[in-house]
Formats: sequence, C-alpha cells, structure tokens
Amino acid sequence: MGERNLTPAFRFLKLTYGTYLKRKYRMKGYGLEKVLPFKGPAIVFGNHTHTNDPFFISAFYPYTIRWVAGSYLFKMKGVGFLLRHLVHAIPKVQGRSDLETIRNISKALKEGDIVGIFPEGTRSWDGEMMDITAATAKLVRIFKVPVIFVHIEGGFLNKPRWSDTVRKGPVSVRVVRVITPEEIESMSLADITELTEKYLSFSTDKWEESAAIPYSSSTLAEGAERLFYLCPRCHEFSTIHTHGDTAECSSCGFSVQFDEYGRIRTNDSSIPYTRLSEWHEWERRELVDIYAESSGIIFSDHGILFQIPGKKKLRTVSVSFRINAEENGLRFIFGKKTEHDGKEFDELFFPFSSIESMIINAKQTVEFYADGIQYRFRTALDRSPLKYQELYAAYKERRVEE
Repeated sequence: MGERNLTPAFRFLKLTYGTYLKRKYRMKGYGLEKVLPFKGPAIVFGNHTHTNDPFFISAFYPYTIRWVAGSYLFKMKGVGFLLRHLVHAIPKVQGRSDLETIRNISKALKEGDIVGIFPEGTRSWDGEMMDITAATAKLVRIFKVPVIFVHIEGGFLNKPRWSDTVRKGPVSVRVVRVITPEEIESMSLADITELTEKYLSFSTDKWEESAAIPYSSSTLAEGAERLFYLCPRCHEFSTIHTHGDTAECSSCGFSVQFDEYGRIRTNDSSIPYTRLSEWHEWERRELVDIYAESSGIIFSDHGILFQIPGKKKLRTVSVSFRINAEENGLRFIFGKKTEHDGKEFDELFFPFSSIESMIINAKQTVEFYADGIQYRFRTALDRSPLKYQELYAAYKERRVEE
C-alpha cells in the first residue's frame, strides 16, 4: 500500500477521525521528521496503553500504516469493516503462535507497505511495559527493513485499561529512534534484542515524574478492582471496591486515594506503594507464592458469560455460574445441565496442562484455548479477570522450574 497507494477512504479517515482525535486528546507529535525518508517497506513498533493507540500514531504518521490487530476485533460489526476495508489491518490470534500472521506481514513488506506492531501483544494494565516477546528481535533480523520506535505518552493516564471513563489530559506521539537495514545487518541477534528493549520500553511512572501533567476526573479510582485483586493489608482476594477517587477493602477497611498524576496515597504506614505498578507487582508476586503453597481452591468468582464452540461461532451456554480457580486448573460450575455435542454436563474442568494460551480481550473477557478448542468467560465486572491470566502464568513458571 505505502504512500503511493493511499486510498481515498484512508485519506478521508485520517482527515476526519484523525483530526477529531488530535482535538479531543490535545495531541502533539514529536520527531516525525525522522521517518520521512522511510516510505516503506518499514516496521513501526509502539508501546500499547490505550484502545486508540494505532489511530493515535496513524493520525500523525506521514504514511499509511497497516496495523497488526487482534483477530477478535475483526468479528465486531463496524470495527471489523473499518479494519478490513479502510485500515487494511492484519489479523493476529492473540496469545498463540500464528504463522499466517507472519506470512501476511512478510507479504505486506514485500509489497512496500509499512506494518505497525505492538510487541507487548496487548494493552498494559498498570502503565508499565509488559514482557516483549522474544520473536520481536527475530522479526527485525528476518525482515531487515527500517524499524521505527514510537512512544505514546499519556495514553495510560488518559484512560487506564481497567477504567470505563476518559480523564482530561493530553496524549503525545513521539518517534524515539529509527534503525536502518544497514545497522541491522551489522548486529547480532543479542544486539538487536538489547536495542529493541531499550528503545521500545516505556514507563508511565517515569514519564509522569518528569512530565508532571495532571489527568483529572471525578472517577479516578473507579474500575481499579479489575487490576487490584489482592488487598495489600489483609491479602484477601476480590475485596477491593472503588468509588470516586477511592479504593477500599471491604474485608479490613484498607483504603487508598488516587491522584491526578497516577499516584496512590494511603495513611497506612505499613503500605509503601505510591504507584499502581508497585501494588500490581506486589500482588503478582504474592499470587505466585499463594499458588506455590495451595492445595485446593485459590479463589472463586461469580461468572456472567461462558461460551463454547458452536457450529459457526462461539455459543453462550451460561450467564450465571461459579468459577473456581484451583491448584490444577479452572472449574466452571453451572448449577444446571448444559448440552454440547450430544453430551450433558453441569460443570467443566480445564486442567492448566490442557490450556495452551490465555488472553483478556474486549469487555474484560477471558479467552483461552484448551486442547486446541477456544472458550471464553467473563466474571462479574467488579472482579479482576487479570488474576486468571496471572495465575496461569504462575503455573507456566512453575512448570519451567520443574
């Protein structure tokens, strides 16, 4: 596609929706002059903190970018049409190895296109960079095209992944580095990995310390129980509830206030956290320890959606059930008989050993593949879907250690 094949539809989208985003989010672009010589083929790498990240970058970028996007987005009405016919995005099944995606990226680059990728694979929950897959450096080495590193600044504080509301505060797009094919040719894979991590890594906490930009809202804390599944005082699961700028534990009364700079404050001197990322890192490590010592049910939730494969698409079999996260897997208890493939069941158990991948997509929905079959579930919206993904990660870590 490249600059030479910029479609009238894409030009219109950039002029209208792109202009709207710039005004709504008071956006600014920095370093865009660095990419002017690289009309394609090229790869754009960015950090991922906001639902609009690809549109933020495309609104400023001088050439067309074909973004790699989660395949579930293509199934949504409106969004799917936009991705297929206007943005010409490349679908990717999140959480799974997808050779078809690699082939489509390769094809696009051979045709002179610019391909946009978020190497984290999904949006950050606490504003800090998540693990960058080992395949990122390998892609750079294999394709040997210019690589542009872009940081989106303020995206997380504008609308955290766990929040339903937008704060008042700007978003900026900054080109931080361009690596040429000549540079790539002279590097080892280890060198490329180091450089990729250096220029792709972005910390909201560190950026905000120097930027000192307020992001105001009357609901700064609301929705944070989707991130914070463990109370740092009593260590109970799913007891954090939020209202306004306050998050409070219903079990022990522990409370914190969120401020406009992404910090949290408490009068409890035993809790040293001042950032969301610090609390999240503590609970993630605590969950690993709890899992290592567990021998039964680790935590339990009320579920509001469970889907299994149907003839053409996933079929909803329950909108009210229990989920038990146990030492060896996930158990779904439906309370009444449900039929699938000629068999009746009132509960399903998925051993962690059968689960191949687990991601969280739109509307806090957990999607996983077990024995090659796709399933989805959703907890009550005031519960954290993240603890399931991080419990599964703890299982995988233990398997590696064994």
